[in-house]
Amino acid sequence: MKKIFLLFSLFCSFVLANENLKDLFKDYNESGVFIAYDGKNYYSNDFKKASKRILPASTFKIFNTLIALNEGVVKDTSIIFYHYKGEEVFLPSWKNDANLALAMQRSQVPAYKELARKIGLEKMQKNLNKLNYGNQKISKIDEFWLDNSLQISPKEQASLLFKLANLTLDYPKHIQEEVINIIKLKENDHYELFAKTGWGLRQYGQIVGFIKSKKSNKIYAFALSMNISDFNKLYLREKLAKKYINIILNIKN
Repeated sequence: MKKIFLLFSLFCSFVLANENLKDLFKDYNESGVFIAYDGKNYYSNDFKKASKRILPASTFKIFNTLIALNEGVVKDTSIIFYHYKGEEVFLPSWKNDANLALAMQRSQVPAYKELARKIGLEKMQKNLNKLNYGNQKISKIDEFWLDNSLQISPKEQASLLFKLANLTLDYPKHIQEEVINIIKLKENDHYELFAKTGWGLRQYGQIVGFIKSKKSNKIYAFALSMNISDFNKLYLREKLAKKYINIILNIKN
C-alpha cells in the first residue's frame, strides 16, 4: 500500500509539472517545445515534439568546442585559433579574430567551420559516436550541423547537457569545465544559467543548456525549440526559456 501511495504521489506531481508547462508558446501565438531534465525526471509541454530530431544549428558549438579541446586542436579557450580574412560574413562581430570564448560569445560560424575542418572527419565522427549525439550523421565536415544532416532531439540534448553539467561525460573533467565556463550567460539571485542559442535553416529557434539552482543546488538541463522565421522574434527563445525556468524553480515572474 505504501508503494502504491508513493507511486501515485510521484505521478500526480509529474502531471502537475506538465500542466504548469503546457501553454506558454500559445501565449505568444507560437509553436514550440521545451523539455527539462533533473537526472530523474523529464518535464515538457510536449513529449512527442521533444523526441523529434532536428538540426542542432549553432547549439552544436558546445560539443564542437568539447571535441576540439579533447583532440588538442586548440589547447585552451583563450588561444586565438581563427583569423578573419576579409570575406563577407553575416554579422559585423564575425569580422574579427577569435579564440573559443569569443567565438562562442559571438556565435561565430566561420570560426567554428574552421575548427571543424581542423578536427577532421574521422575524429569528428569518432566523437559523435562516443557522445551518442543524435543520429551521428556527418555530410560535409564544415556544414553538417547546419545543413540538416546531423539531427538531435531536444530530449537527447537535455540528457547530454545534464551529463556535461555534472562533468560525467566520458571526457576529462577539466575540458568539460572549460566548455562550461564559456557558455555561462547570466547569474541572478536564484540560479546560474549556462546556455547556447541557435537558429537552424532560419526556421528553428533554439536555446539549450542548464541551470544551477542556488536554493536547492539542483541542476536542470533543458532544450527549447520553436518555429521562428523572423530574425526579430529570436528574443522569444530566451524569454520563454526564462519563463519555463521560473516555473520549474517556482520563481514568481
